[in-house]
Amino acid sequence: MGLETIVWIVPDDARDADPGADALRKAGYAVIEQTLAMAPRLAADLRVLPTASLADPAALRAACAADRRPTLVLAHDGDAEAIALQVCDLRDEVVRLPQSPHHVAARLERLTRRDRDSAWLHRDVVTGLLNRRAFGQRLRKVLEEMLPGEVRGLVLVDLDHFKRLNDEFGHAVGDQLLRSASEMLAAGASPEDCIGRVSGDEFALLMARYDLQTLVNDAQGLLKRLSVPIQVPSIGRGIVLTASAGMTVLQPRFSEAEVMRQADAAMYEAKGAGRNRLMCFETAAGGYVVPDIDADLERFNEVTKVFSDRLARIVGDMGRRLVEGARRQALQDALTGAHNRRYFDERLAREVAQAQRSGRPLALALLDIDDFHGVNAGYGWPSGDGVLRDFAALASGNVRLVDWLARYGGEEFCVVLPDTGAEAAVSVMERIRSAVGAHGFEATDGRRIPVTVSVGVAMIAAPGDSPVALVDRAGRACLHAKAAGKNRVVLDDAAT
Repeated sequence: MGLETIVWIVPDDARDADPGADALRKAGYAVIEQTLAMAPRLAADLRVLPTASLADPAALRAACAADRRPTLVLAHDGDAEAIALQVCDLRDEVVRLPQSPHHVAARLERLTRRDRDSAWLHRDVVTGLLNRRAFGQRLRKVLEEMLPGEVRGLVLVDLDHFKRLNDEFGHAVGDQLLRSASEMLAAGASPEDCIGRVSGDEFALLMARYDLQTLVNDAQGLLKRLSVPIQVPSIGRGIVLTASAGMTVLQPRFSEAEVMRQADAAMYEAKGAGRNRLMCFETAAGGYVVPDIDADLERFNEVTKVFSDRLARIVGDMGRRLVEGARRQALQDALTGAHNRRYFDERLAREVAQAQRSGRPLALALLDIDDFHGVNAGYGWPSGDGVLRDFAALASGNVRLVDWLARYGGEEFCVVLPDTGAEAAVSVMERIRSAVGAHGFEATDGRRIPVTVSVGVAMIAAPGDSPVALVDRAGRACLHAKAAGKNRVVLDDAAT
């Protein structure tokens, strides 16, 4: 059959199993019945959407737009069928009931084949990433739909000396290196990031972050991931790749060609500066590209600009460093270097809103160092400060690139895990808990300090959920962890 899981939409007040879902189960399909609001959180290949479970045509239109998985719409009458044909995506299937389970299963198989075939038209055959054409389409869509205040960047990553590796070891090894590089980039990227292979040894990434500093830091983090040796059995040794990258910050009025040229110019500056680094394209005030200028002249102007502005940039960098330093101080905890409470409150509100718009899961963990008052009392306040610093470093080192840590207050920290289900969030927190327990915390006089942490994990719930309610549930789960004996991770009841 080729299907892993089907999510079958049921009404919010459904109590009995849907006969149609039961029939598919008997035919050998894995079917999960779920409400419309909760369905996007499930990892399923296809969606079955009976129109009888929806209140009106507007609800059908919203349901089709909210979940982009291939969908089989089961229309309960002719009017519902007509509406579904108008509002559903061309890749979806519409079936008017009644139909036999065999007919519904055949439509699901057809939907799967069509989705698989259409997906590979947009994929690079070596890496499986988006190809140049598909990435360009995504970039144009992002530029068209950008809102003021959004922080998005385009990063071009070019593997250094890749032709030399191809010539020395052959194209088969070269293809393996390309696949490994694509996997490293994908593993470090956010689930919302878009990655494509746009030429032989060049990758492109679309990234959206909370602020410019996070955008730059995450892009640099992706380059560092490429430095891990890639084992090549056919030559009996490992190869370490490096890459030069150029980044430009997207603006709504820019075109695809403009931002690609800007990122390309910055990438060539990275090559010229010694490779294995990230350079950011900077456009001076009023210096935007004139749309109808000759393309060759435009590229010459941009490349020239990158190099000719270096002297002015030295002065500008001094001012920017002062401004960025002041901004970091306003959003960074002075003791631990983690994000502070102000940053946490502002960014969590945006994370919750984004998760609710996209229907993706969002996890929040509250970590409370056990018996911290005893650390301060028994080893002194400077030793307590050292524990907090080491704890923040340990927690930051054991989360993924897309997760972020903030000091909530005193000995309490929060980790926000976008696009993460309950099981994965608990796994990350267990990793942090184990790392803290195994770490050798030391007092200023050299004595060992035993440190453990209790963790509460909560998941974003219904569309009306708020950041305050999410933190409250994580806090209650943390209190349950304390009451159960400390040094453990507890998942909020609402997430189970």
